[in-house]
Amino acid sequence: MTQLYRRIFKSQQTGNSTTRELLQSMFVGEYLHSVNEIWIVSPWLTNIALIDNRSGNFDSLNPSWGRREVRLVDVLVGFMEKGVKVFVVTRGIDINQPFINKVSELSEMHAVDDFLKVVLQSELHTKGILLSSSLLMGSMNLTNNGLEMNDEMIQFSIDPEDIAHTRLEFRKYLNENNG
Repeated sequence: MTQLYRRIFKSQQTGNSTTRELLQSMFVGEYLHSVNEIWIVSPWLTNIALIDNRSGNFDSLNPSWGRREVRLVDVLVGFMEKGVKVFVVTRGIDINQPFINKVSELSEMHAVDDFLKVVLQSELHTKGILLSSSLLMGSMNLTNNGLEMNDEMIQFSIDPEDIAHTRLEFRKYLNENNG
């Protein structure tokens, strides 16, 4: 029997490595597939370390990353270089601006800015990462505090119906009056 969901409760003392490993596995797995779009929805968003490539284990995914901790912006630009549409939904607040600036700057520099859509939602509180075959939702923002400090509950899903329903809900952000 396949388990379609997993809940993780994390605090400063427990669950940090589990959460980081899950995020890394989600994005590495997605990088190996042919996908059309991915969604990052988080009211607070920073350029977190996402893939630990210090040992070179992921050199074959993207040799330009080098042996280092690969950050969220680098991974998103890598997807855009593969023709994947990246949607980022966040608030238009100061903490998010360095991330927005960096992802916009790098996507322009790599001539893939047509594959990036940043949507600013002033009242956003939803948090989620939606990939082609997995979904992570819960209370965690994509920040170092969300990953390392705060008590959080997240739910990981590989349920195709859940993923399809969430994709429809996230697409509503494209049609709303943003601001």
